[in-house]
Amino acid sequence: MIRVVVFDLYGTILTSRKAVEPKDEALSRILIEAGHEVYYQEVWAARQCVSFVDYPRGRANTAHEYYTRVLERLEIQPASTLTSKLVAKDLELEKTMLYPDVALTINALKTKRVKTSIVTTIAKWKFKPLLKQKNIEIDYICTAKEAQAVKPNPKSFTAVLDKFRIQPQQAMMVGDDVKTDIEPAKKLGLKTVLLCRMGKVECETADRIISSLSELLDLI
Repeated sequence: MIRVVVFDLYGTILTSRKAVEPKDEALSRILIEAGHEVYYQEVWAARQCVSFVDYPRGRANTAHEYYTRVLERLEIQPASTLTSKLVAKDLELEKTMLYPDVALTINALKTKRVKTSIVTTIAKWKFKPLLKQKNIEIDYICTAKEAQAVKPNPKSFTAVLDKFRIQPQQAMMVGDDVKTDIEPAKKLGLKTVLLCRMGKVECETADRIISSLSELLDLI
């Protein structure tokens, strides 16, 4: 019996609208205007280090802390004004939204008394306000900070099992990426569902393949 459904975040629950300009180019322009010759490749690399190394270790828990760390990675003195400009530009360009089938599915699972969780590398401050705004109640959000690891590290999934005190076979992992969502969860013994919003594809690893989250309700 499935007691907990675990969701990936981006591509499963959230998607991004196309930005007016690439984020790293916009951030690079701010740095160059401030007198720092840093181009978008370096900005991208610094952001990845903060997201995948610093945040799991509890060192970038807010947007301002995150961009302070980015500046430090770039060997730039993190002045408050410059950090605030980067945060504001990120907020301007990061336009995320829920997929239409999310609210209905989450609410239906609650009716069935099935718990829900999110497993993601992304920091909470990047998406939790949107979930709250849309009244999406998730029982447990496990980011890289909570797991102290990033997917596909098994810790990302065992943290959820430990939280709910359940066995792997009592959980179902739903995600859109075979390597980071499906394969590691399958190895641990979780039931796995591959979400292919653009149409179902062949996948020998996943237990089931769906094209809409609403299809989950027939699997529980």
